[in-house]
Amino acid sequence: MKKRILAILISLSIPFSMISCGAEANSNKNNTASNISNNEATLIDEEDNINDNTQSDKYDISNSNETITDNANIYYYDVVTDKIVYISKTIEIKDKAVATALVKELKKAPSEEIASALNSDISLNSAKVDSENDTIKLDFSSNFVEAQNLGSGPESSTLTAICNTFGDYFNVSKVIITLDGKPYTSGHISMKDGDIFKVNLDNTFELTK
Repeated sequence: MKKRILAILISLSIPFSMISCGAEANSNKNNTASNISNNEATLIDEEDNINDNTQSDKYDISNSNETITDNANIYYYDVVTDKIVYISKTIEIKDKAVATALVKELKKAPSEEIASALNSDISLNSAKVDSENDTIKLDFSSNFVEAQNLGSGPESSTLTAICNTFGDYFNVSKVIITLDGKPYTSGHISMKDGDIFKVNLDNTFELTK
């Protein structure tokens, strides 16, 4: 009789033991999944930071001792058609000096009929992007107006072409231009401290090769 009761008790204890083991296994599985999920979240955060850094590097003009290429739209004023035109091309960027690379392209005439947007004697002192305020600030050498030597209409349109080049590439809609730290001033245009030029990509025409 005692042996029979003992056998019954043993048979009843086995399912409970199996249930307990299953619950523990599920608990361990859940903990493992949680750890994997946390690790994935960490990796995603790290990737986001890398992407953010890569994005900011694009706008960096500091030294990095490397040469890369990128696509850019370079804008010019076509005095014959009285239109703002552009060419889409691959530019070479040395030491992350993106703004310098754009200036170099603006000094090249796109064709025999269209003049360069910047005179070769002009230099860029600095360029600073303020994404929060949707602005880029460009400081050129003080000989800018004299070297450009443009009438009122061509001067305004050429400035628009320059602003479009930087605004298009850096994805901002406002440009502040200073000459050796002072607001842009010529015989036709007089800007005050903080005054902006608007980027205007409407009614621009791509030059075909």
